[in-house]
Amino acid sequence: MRYLERAINFITRYYILAIPLFISTVFAALLGSSTSGLLGIIRSFINEMRFENYYFTEPFSFVKLIAASIISSGLGLINLILRLVVNPATYGMINKALDDGYASIYDFMPQLKNNFAKYLVYWLGNIVVWIITVLCIGIVTLLGALIIALAKWTVMRILFIVFIFALFIIAFVFIEINMTLWFPAMLVDHLDVISALKRSFSIVKKNFWMILGISLLVSLVASLANLILSIFGIIPLFGSIILSIIPTISTFLMMVFYLMFYKDQSISLLQ
Repeated sequence: MRYLERAINFITRYYILAIPLFISTVFAALLGSSTSGLLGIIRSFINEMRFENYYFTEPFSFVKLIAASIISSGLGLINLILRLVVNPATYGMINKALDDGYASIYDFMPQLKNNFAKYLVYWLGNIVVWIITVLCIGIVTLLGALIIALAKWTVMRILFIVFIFALFIIAFVFIEINMTLWFPAMLVDHLDVISALKRSFSIVKKNFWMILGISLLVSLVASLANLILSIFGIIPLFGSIILSIIPTISTFLMMVFYLMFYKDQSISLLQ
């Protein structure tokens, strides 16, 4: 818990560094609202197709659908680019503050320049890891489905379904937690993507339950806080801004925690 306390003390002092992260979170929330609108247009389009004269009653429905899809896709791409810009710069500013005892929002661009390429490689590495994970889980699922189909007793089928479901959860949690120090290793020790992943697994395996516990604690507190603030969600625009505060704080807090923890553990490995 001392790492969590130190991380909380850090964000109370350097909260200004979370502004870019807050902006990207607000944008993602607004994107969610636009996506909901797109889903409404799609539902309306499908419903209208049931009528024979739908082209005459709503001749521009298809045009509206295409336009909404293009806008939503464009906003999604902007959101992705924003994350790829904000996250490495934020990690870099936190790292600078931990090393030098000082950092400001003016360090955003220098840290982005230093860390963007690393983060892009890390992001692509994440995609590869999860593709491999999904493929492995898919193979297990097919084998499980075969066993379930061959099973004669209903109880055995239920047990296999529960087992496969539990296996999915365990696999995703195990991989997600073990990769939490992946980018900190690339940032702090300038390791390549493979070496950093190995370093992350090496450190996390000794502290798995502690990292998992803190991650769950922060997620639980953030969820409860969001539930309390959800009343503001009915207010257009302002509600999205208010509801972005808690995710920003929790994400920023975990970034600080991961970097603090990695730095201490990395030093221990070298001793």
